[in-house]
Amino acid sequence: MIPANDLETLRSFDSRGHLALTVYLQMDSPLHRASVYDDFVTLMRLRLEGCGSDPECRTEVQEDLEIIGLYLRSNGHRKHAGLAIFSCAPELFWRAYPLEVAVSTRVTIGPAFDIEPLQILAPVS
Repeated sequence: MIPANDLETLRSFDSRGHLALTVYLQMDSPLHRASVYDDFVTLMRLRLEGCGSDPECRTEVQEDLEIIGLYLRSNGHRKHAGLAIFSCAPELFWRAYPLEVAVSTRVTIGPAFDIEPLQILAPVS
Protein backbone atom coordinates (compact mmCIF):
# COMPACT_ATOMS: atom_id res chain seq x y z
CA MET A 1 0.00 0.00 0.00
CA ILE A 2 0.95 3.65 0.15
CA PRO A 3 3.47 4.64 2.84
CA ALA A 4 2.11 6.86 5.63
CA ASN A 5 4.43 9.76 4.76
CA ASP A 6 3.19 9.67 1.14
CA LEU A 7 -0.42 9.73 2.35
CA GLU A 8 0.40 12.78 4.43
CA THR A 9 1.99 14.45 1.38
CA LEU A 10 -1.18 13.77 -0.61
CA ARG A 11 -3.41 14.98 2.22
CA SER A 12 -1.51 18.23 2.74
CA PHE A 13 -0.75 18.97 -0.93
CA ASP A 14 -1.23 22.65 -1.81
CA SER A 15 -2.40 22.99 -5.41
CA ARG A 16 -1.94 26.79 -5.15
CA GLY A 17 -5.28 27.37 -6.83
CA HIS A 18 -4.72 24.83 -9.60
CA LEU A 19 -6.68 21.67 -10.21
CA ALA A 20 -5.56 18.47 -8.49
CA LEU A 21 -6.47 15.32 -10.41
CA THR A 22 -7.08 12.01 -8.67
CA VAL A 23 -7.59 8.81 -10.65
CA TYR A 24 -8.49 5.39 -9.28
CA LEU A 25 -8.45 2.52 -11.77
CA GLN A 26 -9.85 -0.95 -11.32
CA MET A 27 -7.53 -3.53 -12.88
CA ASP A 28 -8.46 -6.76 -11.14
CA SER A 29 -9.43 -8.71 -14.27
CA PRO A 30 -8.13 -9.10 -17.82
CA LEU A 31 -11.12 -7.09 -19.09
CA HIS A 32 -10.44 -4.20 -16.70
CA ARG A 33 -6.72 -4.19 -17.52
CA ALA A 34 -7.44 -4.19 -21.26
CA SER A 35 -9.91 -1.30 -21.05
CA VAL A 36 -8.17 0.83 -18.40
CA TYR A 37 -6.85 3.42 -20.86
CA ASP A 38 -10.15 3.77 -22.73
CA ASP A 39 -12.09 4.01 -19.44
CA PHE A 40 -9.72 6.73 -18.24
CA VAL A 41 -10.02 8.74 -21.47
CA THR A 42 -13.82 8.54 -21.36
CA LEU A 43 -13.92 9.86 -17.79
CA MET A 44 -11.39 12.60 -18.60
CA ARG A 45 -13.44 13.78 -21.58
CA LEU A 46 -16.40 14.20 -19.23
CA ARG A 47 -14.20 16.26 -16.90
CA LEU A 48 -13.04 18.40 -19.83
CA GLU A 49 -16.66 19.05 -20.75
CA GLY A 50 -17.19 20.15 -17.15
CA CYS A 51 -14.65 22.92 -17.72
CA GLY A 52 -17.00 24.54 -20.20
CA SER A 53 -15.28 27.43 -21.91
CA ASP A 54 -12.80 28.07 -19.07
CA PRO A 55 -9.45 27.93 -20.93
CA GLU A 56 -7.35 27.59 -17.76
CA CYS A 57 -9.38 24.60 -16.57
CA ARG A 58 -9.23 22.97 -19.98
CA THR A 59 -5.46 23.46 -20.24
CA GLU A 60 -4.78 22.01 -16.79
CA VAL A 61 -7.05 19.01 -17.31
CA GLN A 62 -5.57 18.39 -20.77
CA GLU A 63 -2.01 18.45 -19.39
CA ASP A 64 -2.87 15.86 -16.73
CA LEU A 65 -4.77 13.78 -19.29
CA GLU A 66 -1.68 13.64 -21.52
CA ILE A 67 0.69 12.73 -18.67
CA ILE A 68 -1.53 9.97 -17.31
CA GLY A 69 -2.42 8.75 -20.79
CA LEU A 70 1.26 8.28 -21.62
CA TYR A 71 1.79 6.39 -18.39
CA LEU A 72 -1.17 4.08 -19.01
CA ARG A 73 -0.23 3.46 -22.64
CA SER A 74 3.19 2.34 -21.44
CA ASN A 75 1.48 -0.32 -19.26
CA GLY A 76 2.03 1.35 -15.91
CA HIS A 77 1.42 -1.09 -13.04
CA ARG A 78 -0.91 -3.40 -14.98
CA LYS A 79 -0.16 -6.41 -12.77
CA HIS A 80 -1.98 -5.06 -9.71
CA ALA A 81 -5.65 -5.09 -8.74
CA GLY A 82 -5.85 -1.32 -8.77
CA LEU A 83 -3.97 1.87 -9.41
CA ALA A 84 -4.14 5.29 -7.77
CA ILE A 85 -2.73 8.31 -9.62
CA PHE A 86 -2.35 11.85 -8.29
CA SER A 87 -1.39 14.62 -10.68
CA CYS A 88 -1.19 18.40 -10.69
CA ALA A 89 0.72 19.38 -13.82
CA PRO A 90 1.00 23.13 -13.02
CA GLU A 91 2.73 22.24 -9.73
CA LEU A 92 4.83 19.49 -11.38
CA PHE A 93 3.33 16.92 -9.02
CA TRP A 94 2.89 13.31 -10.09
CA ARG A 95 2.51 10.07 -8.13
CA ALA A 96 1.24 6.62 -9.16
CA TYR A 97 0.69 3.83 -6.67
CA PRO A 98 -0.16 0.21 -7.47
CA LEU A 99 -2.87 -1.14 -5.19
CA GLU A 100 -3.19 -4.74 -4.06
CA VAL A 101 -6.95 -4.26 -3.62
CA ALA A 102 -9.38 -3.43 -6.42
CA VAL A 103 -10.95 0.02 -6.36
CA SER A 104 -13.80 1.39 -8.44
CA THR A 105 -12.65 3.39 -11.45
CA ARG A 106 -13.21 7.10 -10.89
CA VAL A 107 -11.70 10.48 -11.69
CA THR A 108 -11.91 13.45 -9.35
CA ILE A 109 -10.78 17.01 -10.05
CA GLY A 110 -10.69 19.69 -7.39
CA PRO A 111 -8.51 21.87 -5.18
CA ALA A 112 -7.20 18.82 -3.27
CA PHE A 113 -6.52 15.16 -3.94
CA ASP A 114 -9.26 12.64 -3.16
CA ILE A 115 -7.65 10.21 -0.72
CA GLU A 116 -10.89 8.90 0.81
CA PRO A 117 -10.69 5.50 -0.96
CA LEU A 118 -7.18 5.04 0.43
CA GLN A 119 -8.36 5.75 3.97
CA ILE A 120 -11.07 3.12 3.55
CA LEU A 121 -8.50 0.58 2.30
CA ALA A 122 -5.99 1.30 5.03
CA PRO A 123 -7.12 3.80 7.70
CA VAL A 124 -4.42 6.25 8.66
CA SER A 125 -3.86 6.92 12.37
